[in-house]
Amino acid sequence: MREPVRATLAALAFAACSMPPDARPPTLELPPLDGADEDLTAWWTRFQDPQLDALLARVLEHNRDLAVAVARVDESAALLRNADDLLPDANLRLGAGRSQTSDRNAFPRFAGIDRRNFAHNVTLDVTWELDLWGRVRAGNRAAQADLLRSREAQRGLQAALAAQAAQSYFRLVAIDRKLALAEQTLQNRQEALRIQQRRRTAGNGTLLEVRQAEAEVEAIAATLPRLRAAQASATRALLVLAGETPAAIAVSALPRASALPAPPQVPAGLASDLLARRPDVREAEAALAAANARVSEARARYFPTIRLTGSAGQESKDLGDLFTSPATVWNLAGSLTQPLFGLRKIDAQFDTAAARSRAAEATYVHTVQTAFAEIYDALGARTASNQTLVAQARRIDALSAAEHIAESRHTAGAGAFFDLLDARRNLLAVQTDSIDTAADELSATIDVYRALGGGWSDGASQ
Repeated sequence: MREPVRATLAALAFAACSMPPDARPPTLELPPLDGADEDLTAWWTRFQDPQLDALLARVLEHNRDLAVAVARVDESAALLRNADDLLPDANLRLGAGRSQTSDRNAFPRFAGIDRRNFAHNVTLDVTWELDLWGRVRAGNRAAQADLLRSREAQRGLQAALAAQAAQSYFRLVAIDRKLALAEQTLQNRQEALRIQQRRRTAGNGTLLEVRQAEAEVEAIAATLPRLRAAQASATRALLVLAGETPAAIAVSALPRASALPAPPQVPAGLASDLLARRPDVREAEAALAAANARVSEARARYFPTIRLTGSAGQESKDLGDLFTSPATVWNLAGSLTQPLFGLRKIDAQFDTAAARSRAAEATYVHTVQTAFAEIYDALGARTASNQTLVAQARRIDALSAAEHIAESRHTAGAGAFFDLLDARRNLLAVQTDSIDTAADELSATIDVYRALGGGWSDGASQ
């Protein structure tokens, strides 16, 4: 009998030595950049738009998807409290009973012994598992990591909603600007049509020029319904994002700025450590910590489970004698449970936990890689938009001058009306494009804030 015991102990010792220690997040080579670290959760205030600030406050308070994420955090917190098994289990039992024996059973009842029995008892039962191998502690660490992961998932959703709302807000302001430009242009084209009609009446113009002016008026008028529909649709989308009531969504009224702001400047040097503040990176790290803790929890199942149990209380026939010294009862016991035939199942559980840990590590590395790609893409998009906007501004100046020259030549009778129309069309097109480009630059700047987990400190600015 001693040999099997020795073999079992040797197997347990071998298993304890062969299990890998708890893993840590892998070390990644980050670009050696300089900068400061600061938690900036309200980055949108840097655009200095009170109406944007009010909108995002409503989004973060009333968005339904965010309410789901908050509920999941509460769920994880409750599961953590449920997983805290380090303290003993204690239960108080109160009981009262009455029974009667038969006079016709196989065992005769002696004279003077009552057939009826009464019992009253008060007992405190205590059970405690000795966590010698760390199984319970590993389970608690996993639950704590799950809570952190759910909190970071909530923060990630907040960041995504804030970015989406801010970008949609600036897109809506851009639509407002394009609509205002189109309406002003329509008035100008209508005035140009009247001028052409008077010129033809005076004998200085032609019917072709009048028809061209009429066509230009209708071309601008045709853009207004689409712009107004886009304006209403974008407004409703923001109201839904802010969790507004159906009545408010139907009205489609949303206070907003009358012009697009200049985006905040992005410093030339930013710390790569800023990416570690990203909610998705923290969520992936928490998921890795939870997976590693569950590997430890599964490993501890190879070892015996030791439980200590005890009970103490009072028990008596008569209620009046219940809390007297002779009525005291107590019991102490210990148990050791060693899995033997279930080792194959434990192997499978351990292999499952180890595989999930490897998957969590790969996900963590991929998340960090994606974070770097996103910040470089956002910085590149912002630079490209800014350079395009500068070139468009120069082109607007050139086309404005060309329009003035074409109008002067046409008024003097030295230039064709088609040249004036062409200059006006080109000017309107680049003015419209420049509004979209300005919105693109703001959107890219918001992506920079989101990719950096909230932005940067003022000390990192140039």
